[in-house]
Amino acid sequence: MLRLIVAAALLLCVSMATVPPSVAAQGVQDRASTLPDGPGRALVAAQCASCHALDEAISKRTTTERWRVTVQQMIDYGAPVTASDAAAIASYLGQHFGLDTPSADQTPTQAQGQASALPDGAGRDVLTQKCFQCHQMSMWSAIRQDRTAWEGVLYRMIGRGARWTDDEIDAMAGYLARVRGPMVSEAAP
Repeated sequence: MLRLIVAAALLLCVSMATVPPSVAAQGVQDRASTLPDGPGRALVAAQCASCHALDEAISKRTTTERWRVTVQQMIDYGAPVTASDAAAIASYLGQHFGLDTPSADQTPTQAQGQASALPDGAGRDVLTQKCFQCHQMSMWSAIRQDRTAWEGVLYRMIGRGARWTDDEIDAMAGYLARVRGPMVSEAAP
C-alpha cells in the first residue's frame, strides 16, 4: 500500500514538473481573469490557487493585517512565497477582499435577497448584518445544530476577526437555533 502511495505521489510530481510553461501560464491567466485588477492579482492567482480553489481562498473578508498573518501561515505551511511577494499578496487581498468589500459573488441586492429568504424573527436582522458581510447563506443553510453549537460557531468567528457583542451573539445564536436547529425525528415517540 505504501508503495502505491509513493508511486502515485511520484507520478503527480513528475506530471506537474512536465507541464509546459505556456500551459501553466495560461492557467494562471485564466485564474487571474476572475480577480479584480490591481497590483498583486497575478501573484494571488499563481500562489493562492496553486493549493486552494481560488473562490475558497478569497471567500473571506478581513483586514490587510489579517491577510498578512494568513499569507505568513501559508508560507509556514510550505508555500514558496518571497517576502516581497507576500507583502504584495496581502496588500492586494486587503484592498479587494477587505472588511468593507462585498463578497466576490454577491452584490448588495443579492445579500438583501438572501436576507428576505430567511424567516422573520428576533435576531434575523443582526444575523444578516453581521454574517452576510463575509458569508453567503448557502455556506451554512444546510447545517442544523443546537444553540450551543451555533454559539461555538459564532465565537470562532470572533477568533477570526468578527467584532460582535455578547448581545449580538445571543440574538444570532437564538435565531439560528430556531430556524436552523436540529430536526425533530418523525420516528421519535
